[in-house]
Amino acid sequence: MNVGLFFGSFNPVHNGHINIVKEVINKTDIDNIWMILSPQNPEKEILIEKEMRYQLLDLATRNLENVSISRIEFDMPLPNYTFKTLKRISKDNPSQNFKLIIGGDNYKNIHKWKESKFILDNYEIIVYPRSKKDLGNSFTTKLFNVSSSQIRNLVMSGKSIKGLVPDTIEKKIISTQLYLK
Repeated sequence: MNVGLFFGSFNPVHNGHINIVKEVINKTDIDNIWMILSPQNPEKEILIEKEMRYQLLDLATRNLENVSISRIEFDMPLPNYTFKTLKRISKDNPSQNFKLIIGGDNYKNIHKWKESKFILDNYEIIVYPRSKKDLGNSFTTKLFNVSSSQIRNLVMSGKSIKGLVPDTIEKKIISTQLYLK
């Protein structure tokens, strides 16, 4: 079975993430997608609490077929790196064929990742476009240009995020005043 691993801090999950998942399942040989929620990204700013991000991710994906959320990194030492998670997932699930789902922006810089040679030598990479420049190296012609930082900035400035996140996520962000504290 081919399993796509979609890593992220999902801070917050948005329609770009959801559409990438749907597109990968519909247009590639991926049978299931595991969304790997990273409690701390070595390259990112301070995140909202991991359990709240898990709740948001659960709300956003609960009606999607063949998609599950993984907490594997919650119990791993910080900072965590993708290669460590890949080694553990592969060891724990030897019958699965794992493929890494990443944005074109990250793919351009993958050589800077810790143990990038191990990742590139052992895992197929499925690249989704983050800009028009990425379209030629992608499995799809759809552009996914929504970002979590864009969502956070809109919330902090009191602007609407309608249409950028699933309705359930918008309601949760508003009712709990996420990104305002």
